[in-house]
Amino acid sequence: MYHELNSARAFGIALLAVLVAACAPFAQVAPAPSAVPVPTALDTPVDLPAVADQPAPQVLARGLKHRLYGEYDQAAGDFHALANTYPDAAEARPARFYLAESFALRGRWASTADAMRALLADGVQDAWAGRALFWLARSHEEAGAHAEAVAAYQAYRDLNTPLAIYATMRMAAQQRALDDPAATESYAAVAASDIARGERAGSHEKAIALLRQEQPARALELYTGLLDFVERDAYRARVLAEAAVLAREQGAADQARIWERELVQEYPASAEGLGAVAMLLADQAGELGLSDAAEVYEAHQQFAAALPLLDQAIAASSGEDALDLRRRRALAIRAGGDLAGAQAELDAVALAAPDAEAGRQAALDAIQTRGQNDQTQAAIEGYRAFSERTPDDSRAPEALDRAAQLLDRLGDSEGAMQQRLDLGRRFPSSTQAQAALELAGWHFYRNARPAEARAAWELLAEATDGATAARATFWAGRVAGEAGDQAARQSLLAQAAALAPDAYYGVRAAELLGSLPESSQPLDINTSTEEWQAADAWLASWSTPVTATSAIDLALARALELAYLGLHADALAEWNEARALAAGDAVALLTIARRASEAGVPYIGIKAAEDVLALAPLDAPPAPVALRRLVFPTPYPELVAARAREYNLDPRALYALLRQESLFNPNATSWVGARGLGQVMPETGAGIAAGLGIENFTSDELYKPAVSVRFGAHYIGYQLQAMNGSLQGALSAYNGGPGNAQRWAGGTTIADAELFVETIDYPETEQYVKLVYGYYGAYRGLYSGR
Repeated sequence: MYHELNSARAFGIALLAVLVAACAPFAQVAPAPSAVPVPTALDTPVDLPAVADQPAPQVLARGLKHRLYGEYDQAAGDFHALANTYPDAAEARPARFYLAESFALRGRWASTADAMRALLADGVQDAWAGRALFWLARSHEEAGAHAEAVAAYQAYRDLNTPLAIYATMRMAAQQRALDDPAATESYAAVAASDIARGERAGSHEKAIALLRQEQPARALELYTGLLDFVERDAYRARVLAEAAVLAREQGAADQARIWERELVQEYPASAEGLGAVAMLLADQAGELGLSDAAEVYEAHQQFAAALPLLDQAIAASSGEDALDLRRRRALAIRAGGDLAGAQAELDAVALAAPDAEAGRQAALDAIQTRGQNDQTQAAIEGYRAFSERTPDDSRAPEALDRAAQLLDRLGDSEGAMQQRLDLGRRFPSSTQAQAALELAGWHFYRNARPAEARAAWELLAEATDGATAARATFWAGRVAGEAGDQAARQSLLAQAAALAPDAYYGVRAAELLGSLPESSQPLDINTSTEEWQAADAWLASWSTPVTATSAIDLALARALELAYLGLHADALAEWNEARALAAGDAVALLTIARRASEAGVPYIGIKAAEDVLALAPLDAPPAPVALRRLVFPTPYPELVAARAREYNLDPRALYALLRQESLFNPNATSWVGARGLGQVMPETGAGIAAGLGIENFTSDELYKPAVSVRFGAHYIGYQLQAMNGSLQGALSAYNGGPGNAQRWAGGTTIADAELFVETIDYPETEQYVKLVYGYYGAYRGLYSGR
């Protein structure tokens, strides 16, 4: 992982610093959350002779598997036994490192420090020593020994590894805790580095906060550097506003105006955009366009402030610009309640330029105003007339969709559905048509008009592709079968299966036809050299490398090394930095996906492999099996298979669920607090633990794969039994709650799986059930369930 250790002298200096720091007493600390939170636990007694007849590599591999599963006591037992039984084996040194790490993973930081010091005291110059030094620094952090942490991080920096900049970043936080002015330069060094953008951005802001009072000019330079790469709208708007304030304070008014104009033009609906308007309007040199200023006030529904600006802009404009400003002014007075005045002005603008952009939008606004003024039938006719007169306009489908909605408002459901059919026939490729045809199909089906339902769904299938087309084709086939046309049913179901083989209706169609592929390959299969070569050939058939790899390689090296240090969030950020650097380069992205899979980071393997598929042209050959295994991986195969057997589950269904829940990121936490691979809520986890007789359960245990997989399997297995074997029902209960699942089913038995799924009135749960079932089909085609 290292470029290389500088020299024996550099390592000796670093080691001396560590051993000097070791002379100070190490403060005992309470267990604290880490990147992989775990509860404090007692050591598992180790029977050393038990491993004497097992090869050292086998014992190390077993310990690493326990570590992977989050079974830290068992892992520690294996590592301790190995180190004592085979002290001279090549595996003894990594075993000692992992044993020391296990103390940290169990919240025992004083023991971590002692064990890492012992490893360093050997004087061996290797990667394990560097990692031990970083962990020792982290141990000092946890103890609140800031000066000792600074010394250890500085010693690590002197090793010149790819993670030296991360040591600098963590050292800066310790320096700041000591009120050491050196923290500023440390944060500035991280800000100037090439590590993951999120870390750089955070270091920019910390350095700015420290510099703002004493060295505001440097703080302003850092703002400029930060704005060179931040993109996320809400964050960029905040940084722009803060930078503009500082720029004005420092007399850099021209730069402040540039940033304020960006806020007005790019983020008019933001609070920062509103503040920037006020600053620019009060600035004689603001040079803010009146139209831009008015747009900000319109976005914030401050029409009284917008109107005088619009009036001034209209007086200074001509042609179509003036017409559009008049249109906007009409909308402003409409918002103020003057419907009649707005109507007259909008009609006038539409009449003045019927084929110009401003005129056409004014015509639509005028029709909408009639609808708001209780002239519903007139608005319906207006929308129809607009679509007839301007069929080439992208707003024509929207006009017909609005007409259908107004017919619904009048209670004319039949007229609304016929309007939607007309929309679907005339503008089949529009998003409005697709939604309209779906509504029409269901309306006719539920009202026992199968021929019209089939026609609507077939129109929808012709206009779409993928999962949407598969769904429409499936239901057209079902209607055909219910009408007695079995040949059409068979043909349409076959089409549905081919259109989206990994989507819900593609899988269900194949199941009904008895044609769903069932693989005989084991869950733990390794992709062969020939299969990787086939993937490379598939890529070469349509793609060529376009990215310089040095920056990607450095990001990957950092990601891999950060995992040894327990800094999993930072590692994930570097993996994603590599993906960002490789954007658009399918060859580089496949390399990242493969490296992530081999490193045991399936989350990134999935994301990078999906990036590759998104770049593939529509006429590319089917994705090769090596790529599909990256998209649908099987991590923790022994663990998943064992728990699936225990709870009478198909392990492939359990994999499909875990993939959707967390993308196999064991540290995943949702916005509502669900945790781990199975995204189990803490209160649900506590209930499961009580039911299983597990004592002293803490919610952080859900981050341990062994716990999360067990609890997830237990819960979905229970729901599967409760819903009488229906996987769709069990999945809806897992995501939407058992009570809702029974409400949608009208009990605990699901007689018609497809109608049940379409009855789910929580869009998130409906989508969840369809996605997981589709993934289940994909897993069945790639792996055996035995």
